[in-house]
Amino acid sequence: MKRLLSILILLVFMAFGVAIAIVNAEEVVFNYYYGSITQPLSILLVAAIMIGALLATLINSMVILGLRHQVRRTQRQLKKSEETSVTLIEAPDKLK
Repeated sequence: MKRLLSILILLVFMAFGVAIAIVNAEEVVFNYYYGSITQPLSILLVAAIMIGALLATLINSMVILGLRHQVRRTQRQLKKSEETSVTLIEAPDKLK
């Protein structure tokens, strides 16, 4: 059932994309730093969305990697604290 729902949602989005492509079929000039290109507006829209998704994925990946590093560091600190507490529990006379 879940797979069927996923396929249905995908088909709806694909139909929506085709409708947008049909409506935005006229050629536009895209000027960028080194020159310009003439492409249908729908292709430029898809390219912009793909570039945005790629940038968002890269930024999220950097955040996730930073958080994983922080988790590892915190786990090492916790392990060190647990070892210290075990040492203190086993040898309380060393503190005096």
